[in-house]
Amino acid sequence: MTPVSVAEIVRAVRLGDLALVVMTAAWILAVRPRPSGVGRAPAPPGQPLDSGIARTIAWCVIPVGFLALAYWARLPGVSLNEPSADWDTSSWALQLEMWSGMGLIALIYCDGFKPLLTVAAAAYLAIMAYQGFDRFRVLIPLLLLAQIYVDRRKRRWPNLGMVILLVSAGLLFFPMKDIGRALQQGEPISDIWQSAKEGINSALHGDNPDELILDQFASTLTLADRHGKLFLGETYAKGLAVFVPRLVWPSKPSLAEDQHAISTIDRPMAENGMVATLLGECYLNFGYVGIIAIPFLSAYLSGRWYSYAYQHSYSTVARFTYLIFACNLIQIFRDGLSFLPVFAVINMLPLATIAAMHWLFPIRDGLSSVPILRTPGVRTRTEEGQPVG
Repeated sequence: MTPVSVAEIVRAVRLGDLALVVMTAAWILAVRPRPSGVGRAPAPPGQPLDSGIARTIAWCVIPVGFLALAYWARLPGVSLNEPSADWDTSSWALQLEMWSGMGLIALIYCDGFKPLLTVAAAAYLAIMAYQGFDRFRVLIPLLLLAQIYVDRRKRRWPNLGMVILLVSAGLLFFPMKDIGRALQQGEPISDIWQSAKEGINSALHGDNPDELILDQFASTLTLADRHGKLFLGETYAKGLAVFVPRLVWPSKPSLAEDQHAISTIDRPMAENGMVATLLGECYLNFGYVGIIAIPFLSAYLSGRWYSYAYQHSYSTVARFTYLIFACNLIQIFRDGLSFLPVFAVINMLPLATIAAMHWLFPIRDGLSSVPILRTPGVRTRTEEGQPVG
């Protein structure tokens, strides 16, 4: 494979900086304070989150998820069962394994970090880490749990213990695949620990393969120019096809078709599992215009969504839905906007279903039964999201 040149990196850095400036301006514009006085309407109370709906869906999906884990997941001392021929080309079987974790998160959102729920969620994350692939199934739920922890206590930032946990998880993210596979093969703990340290050290020194996002963006820019044809939003449209299982639509388009289209013998991005990145996808679709327009639009809309969600309390559907979206942003920045339906809806289908049930069948009267924890001595916000004191 032809290595990325310095000139390609410089070009990618400049376009990345341009997009960062554009997105920062869009976020500031989206959340800027509005003038006070006449014409400023108070924030609406918001649709309350019905914990009865959340608990019902959670208790329906948790058994299904644990059955999927027991049958399809790699577990210590248990033989692996592959999906049947009808499902071996579909990722929906893997999504079922996530249902137990999503159900537990829904219960934690409603009832807090009770010991039994916390232990069950930790066990689920450990099982996901043991699989040796798809590390997002550990990282994204952990980020969502951190967001829930902070919001339930009406904090602005995680406490020291949560920061240590998140930093540790971030470092373990890099060797997690190797750790899982080594555990499955029964390697000595000393060897696994040594391998983990090497993976973490490579990440700290900036030479871990998972850190080559800028290189992949630079390669995408070059290959897009060689391809000589803009996709004009085609990659975003294909993102909607993920809602149909391949079992039902065998010829449905793949989200990686753009990488296959631009890949060459000397730059086989698709074959090597490389991603276009969020900005690379923008360039593939609309060229330099896309580098400015798509980041600005996506940043502005996400900023407006954030502002709307935090004008409402933790016990509203607006806040619940935003947190489902926000915890997936790290994956969207890496893979592109076309993957938003995959991560925020398909992978989190039980949580997305809870939100959808409220939007489809809104509660007209009454208050939510989702409790809000107030921590003494902690600077909090009012139910409308404004600072107190």
